[in-house]
Amino acid sequence: MSPTRLVFVFPAFASDYTDHPGNDLPGFFEQFNLFLYEAGNRVDPSLAEFDFESKNYLGDELITQYITYLYSCAASKILREKQIKPEYSAGYSMGIYAALFDAGSINLETGLRFIQYAYQSLKSEIGGTAYGMGTLIGLDKQDIEQLIRKSNFRIEITNQNASHSFVVSGLLNDVSEMLLMAREEGALHARSFTVSVPYHYSRLEKGALFFAQSIVNLEISPPSNPVISLIDQRELKSPDDLRKELTSNLYHPLNWLKTQHWLQQKGICRFIECGPSKGLAKNARFIEGDYRFITLDDVTLHN
Repeated sequence: MSPTRLVFVFPAFASDYTDHPGNDLPGFFEQFNLFLYEAGNRVDPSLAEFDFESKNYLGDELITQYITYLYSCAASKILREKQIKPEYSAGYSMGIYAALFDAGSINLETGLRFIQYAYQSLKSEIGGTAYGMGTLIGLDKQDIEQLIRKSNFRIEITNQNASHSFVVSGLLNDVSEMLLMAREEGALHARSFTVSVPYHYSRLEKGALFFAQSIVNLEISPPSNPVISLIDQRELKSPDDLRKELTSNLYHPLNWLKTQHWLQQKGICRFIECGPSKGLAKNARFIEGDYRFITLDDVTLHN
């Protein structure tokens, strides 16, 4: 595999660890366990006790984000040590923290603190109100917007994954009802995420600004390669750009489809998904273009 003309992409969180692809990446588990130990010492002792089978914490929203981040960081570190280096780093949603680690802008603990402070800031902002997120496949944007308007749902489209694949965020009851209506309207797939924080929802702006204040003393260095914004597809090259993106990412809608198209137009034809699932690779089947998504269990075949 050429060390250029490729992108590392990082998922937000994993809903399960079935067939996690790091199994076939030499040296991965040694690095992952080292990161778990470090994270357990510095942030949360329970992280050092993580096990894929017996103690996977899938019911804990925050710890699942930690685990996905640590997994992603371990994978990208191994790949870079093998001289497989990306031209860009791109974080899908909360994957932005692993993208910053990969690009050398932050250390491992700083990324964990970003995750912790973002979660706590946004949870504090929403208080006891029940919020949720969901994904819909098979309807176009106008169909979804019409469903929202028709029922006055307090919901926003917060990411577009493909031409007919979207993520929505908003009040939990509204999200649940809308997903049901979407299936009745012919959606091929409509399900809720097991999250309580409606990431990328405009209602979270105050919480995001509190997050920005919380991280003001955490160091961010210039990246070794550009990090791509999923908000407006800019190349983020300075600490100031990255710091602003971290805040905006929490309450601003994203567009993964536009990001992939932008990267393809730049001549990128290989995407390596660094994470404990294959969700982004599966989604890529719905996006046209001359490119290939590679998961960790396939990387060694292309060295």
